[in-house]
Amino acid sequence: MLKKTLAATVVAGALLFGGASAASAANQYPIDEDAITVTDTTPGIGQTITITINIGDFSFVINNVTFTVSPSTGASLASLVSTATSSSSVTKPVSNDVASASFTASAAGTYTVTATDAATGTVLDTITLSVAAAAAGDPTLPSTGGELSTAALWVGAGALGLGGLAVVAATARRRAAQR
Repeated sequence: MLKKTLAATVVAGALLFGGASAASAANQYPIDEDAITVTDTTPGIGQTITITINIGDFSFVINNVTFTVSPSTGASLASLVSTATSSSSVTKPVSNDVASASFTASAAGTYTVTATDAATGTVLDTITLSVAAAAAGDPTLPSTGGELSTAALWVGAGALGLGGLAVVAATARRRAAQR
């Protein structure tokens, strides 16, 4: 009987001290410094750029990413799917280890975009964007096409008119010949 009690005590002690223990997680996840990429780090006022974070490099599961811009005035973030809802923060689902949002600034300045895990609030990465002010020279929009003079417009209208008259004359001649 003593052997059975001693054996049970040894087995219980082995299970108590050598068994599995509860897992504990660290408070902060490692930040991947190159997780965020942008299409342009120095956009102009009104220019929309895409901010993308690659989740594949992280060692934990992320389902949604929240992008936040600060300062919250002068710039906005929007979903690439629905640009009608733009604000200083947008939450995007992760698809194929990537989450993306669009950034548009309405004022010149330096903006910081932070990507966080939407579930835990853990900061994944940040990026700084410098939005340039408009050039001080010409305040008008740049020319994107050729300029057409009024004389060229009149010549074109005249050519169309003469072509129309030629079609009418040919039709009238054909009808007269058929009678």
